[in-house]
Amino acid sequence: MTRKSGALVVAIAAALAVTAALPAGAAAKTKTLKVCEHGCKYSSIQAAINDVKDASSTRIAVQPGTYAGATVKGHKLDGLTITGTGEEPGDVLIQGVGGQVPGPEKRGGDLPQNGIDGLNVSHLELSNMQADNFAANGFFIHADPGKECIGFKMDDLVASWNRAYGMFARNCIGGRITDSVGYGHGDSAIYIGETPPQKKKDRKWTQISRNESYLNVLGYSGTNSKYVDIHDNFFYNNGAGVVPNTLDSEDFEPTAKGIIEDNDIFWNNFDYYMPGSPVQTVSDGLGELPPEFGGGTLQYPTGIGVAMFGASGWKVESNRIFGNFKWGAASFSDPFNEGDDAINQNNQFINNTMSSNGTEADANGIDFFSDGSGSGNCYSGNDSTTFDDQPGGEDTAFLYPGCPAPDPPDAGTGASFGDFDQLEALIGYTVSDPPCHQEDSWSRHEHPAFMDFEPFEVEGECDPA
Repeated sequence: MTRKSGALVVAIAAALAVTAALPAGAAAKTKTLKVCEHGCKYSSIQAAINDVKDASSTRIAVQPGTYAGATVKGHKLDGLTITGTGEEPGDVLIQGVGGQVPGPEKRGGDLPQNGIDGLNVSHLELSNMQADNFAANGFFIHADPGKECIGFKMDDLVASWNRAYGMFARNCIGGRITDSVGYGHGDSAIYIGETPPQKKKDRKWTQISRNESYLNVLGYSGTNSKYVDIHDNFFYNNGAGVVPNTLDSEDFEPTAKGIIEDNDIFWNNFDYYMPGSPVQTVSDGLGELPPEFGGGTLQYPTGIGVAMFGASGWKVESNRIFGNFKWGAASFSDPFNEGDDAINQNNQFINNTMSSNGTEADANGIDFFSDGSGSGNCYSGNDSTTFDDQPGGEDTAFLYPGCPAPDPPDAGTGASFGDFDQLEALIGYTVSDPPCHQEDSWSRHEHPAFMDFEPFEVEGECDPA
């Protein structure tokens, strides 16, 4: 049985179980609230939300048109569905204004910073809409500290040119982002962050599948995310493709126990630091390098397919990772994390194809980079592999051991500081000034055709005259 057919069987069984639990003769009754620009009771999505009485049996059906953003707030709205009724997501356009928050405008009130903002609500379902040009995020489902967000669904959405994130879930347990597209974001198109820890027997995983993410600072970002299964997606033409990471700025460190499997992760050479870039990062960097290490601002690295930053217990398996001009996959800790919570450990890179169709025609600059920190990180069965060892650094067996990895000191330092030469190379890359000089160490080449995708690079000079 394939993975997808297995999921279908589970879904059918769950549906039958729910049906069997209903009393004889009972049928679920769904109330539909129609929203349209003219001629309906509701001319805005917010007006329909405000009139919901029984959220779990209510569907807000938004007809084609252009609308202001809206907020879904509180557990009284658990289970609400908001869906566009057009033939494609762009028919229902939730429109921001220039990535800014203006004053009152013709649709009434202040335009929200997010397209749809779901706050302290569970099982919210959003589908078949596009959120464009908001000051913060396209579709944002999250919970305040101490509040609950259990389950969500984002399906068949388009998030475009929002200042920060496209499809964003934070402090939520379980959920789905599927069959959606995100592009033009100053951080990531898809983001799962600040996932509360869960007991093993009760874990609810978040599924990220069948999405396209391109022309973003990061394709996927997951600060302190956990229990995320990222599979069957296309991440391409981003600054970096898939980036689980640990930062002090959010709760529930570290990022842990995730899966990156069967994705196409390619051509992530979008240098948004270039003066002519259509997207600018919202990040002020990853922090300042201490003076004893030379000082300077640590910036997000570009030209990378997968970057594991302070990650624990992730599996990167059976992906196609190619045409990334710096590294196919990079693995490093954060030795400056305040609680020493960002140690890369127990991550597996297994059976990945590190070039296009297993040939050298669209190779990565170098397939793998490791700073040598942590323990339990291992590499096995990867096709067409090259390893980035700095002159004078530790040997390949120490930095890139097979699976299972031997204990330190045979493989990894066991600590947040790795091999000095590897760390020096990483820091040198991330403190490039200006950051667009990261390109100076790229291995450029023409990309062979791949399906119907087109490569994108920012033209111009890093230091224009």
